[in-house]
Amino acid sequence: MKITWYGTATIALESEGTRILFDPFNRKNRKLRKLDPSAFADFDALLLTHGHFDHLTGVRSVLEAAPSMPVYCTETPKRTLVKKGVAAEKIRLIAPGDRFTVGSVQIRILPGRHIRFDRGYVLSILPREILRFPRTFYLLWLIRALPENGETVAFEITAEGKTVLLMGSFGVHPDAEYPVLPDLFIFPFSGNSGIRDLAADFLQALQPKQILFDHFDNAFPPLTKRMDVEGYCEYLAAQYPATGLHVPVEGEPFHI
Repeated sequence: MKITWYGTATIALESEGTRILFDPFNRKNRKLRKLDPSAFADFDALLLTHGHFDHLTGVRSVLEAAPSMPVYCTETPKRTLVKKGVAAEKIRLIAPGDRFTVGSVQIRILPGRHIRFDRGYVLSILPREILRFPRTFYLLWLIRALPENGETVAFEITAEGKTVLLMGSFGVHPDAEYPVLPDLFIFPFSGNSGIRDLAADFLQALQPKQILFDHFDNAFPPLTKRMDVEGYCEYLAAQYPATGLHVPVEGEPFHI
């Protein structure tokens, strides 16, 4: 199984000829590489974890490159996409508890939650917000215009005898039955200065064999910053020496 990170929460998963894209977006940081929709022209499906702008603003351009690709998402992102011109018949609604197959890949939908921005995180980006208020106002408008509505989901992905847990935002739902000992946990490391403590009990219960971080990049300044994922890896290495920890390089495949 091959997994490639393309920035923020955009993940491509390939297994035995099946190709699935998760959460494509368009960056607002000119220093970072933009998504190339043509790279996904032969993909089999596009899945969204929730409806925020940094998880779906690349959908239309990807569908222009791959017009027959189905989109799987919950009700709120469906409404957003239809308003943006995506044909409703391309969209397949999903909800927690659903199970379906895309080619050789099995997928189970799990309930999730969106992470909450805390005071420490907000204060850390406040100076940049003040200096770039027009951009901040625009991004805040986007968050309001493209809501999440409490519909964040996670995906349990099974292929080649291996299990991957993919979250689009790190919020643990109390009713979710997350897979124990997954071969890989795709961890969205962003949005909260205390994420290390927030994740402690979850990781202790999950015991993933490997962790691949995403969402740690500064894709939407001034509301985002690059998170200290390397420092967090040092902390986790001491706590879980048997767990493989991976900070991906954009566009370079990771194999499990």
